[in-house]
Amino acid sequence: MAGKPQSQKAMQQVQWHYKADIVTTCNCDWGCPCNFDAPPTFGYCNGGWALAIHQGHYRDVKLDGLHFAYMAMWPKAIHEGRGTGKLFIDEAASKAQRDALEQILMGKAGGIPWPLFAKTIDKWLESSFVKFDWKFDGSRTRYKAGDAVLVALEPIRNPVTGAEMDAKISLPQALTCHELNMTSTRSFSVFTSGMKIASPGKNGWYGSAEHGAVLV
Repeated sequence: MAGKPQSQKAMQQVQWHYKADIVTTCNCDWGCPCNFDAPPTFGYCNGGWALAIHQGHYRDVKLDGLHFAYMAMWPKAIHEGRGTGKLFIDEAASKAQRDALEQILMGKAGGIPWPLFAKTIDKWLESSFVKFDWKFDGSRTRYKAGDAVLVALEPIRNPVTGAEMDAKISLPQALTCHELNMTSTRSFSVFTSGMKIASPGKNGWYGSAEHGAVLV
């Protein structure tokens, strides 16, 4: 006797998935016009994302507790491509976990959002496996990725009174995060072979992220 056909939902297999805290920094002015499909403040984009995974997996490889940073430089807007990208992956990751994160972040494992960004990268620099010093603390979040990446957020301040400003952006259709808590950057620098970025006093934000891919 033939069994009942499986529903599409039952046939779906999760390729990868994670929930994480996310921090984003770039060289644009506060708010970043790229969030609204406008050109970057200075015509080019230097920036990136860093995530601390609470719970996640790639197939049967667990990713819980790992950190990574994805830094890139684009000569124009991100969607115009020709970017240079580099991954900084938690040195605590095993060989299987490192391979899994590279597959995900270089867009080879499908899903949202990384394959879309991978299409804009022409040159990948060699990944670095480094120690992460991470403190997720709202508008005063800070982290280091080895000796190459330093990020420290700070509140946006009123230029006249110096009062701290609480600003949020809701982007239901955004790729990386839907509720952005906007900040300034006290520090944002990347200094490594092939990549030099220094943008203090510019755009930053933090939030919660949930990304993944499902195979059917």
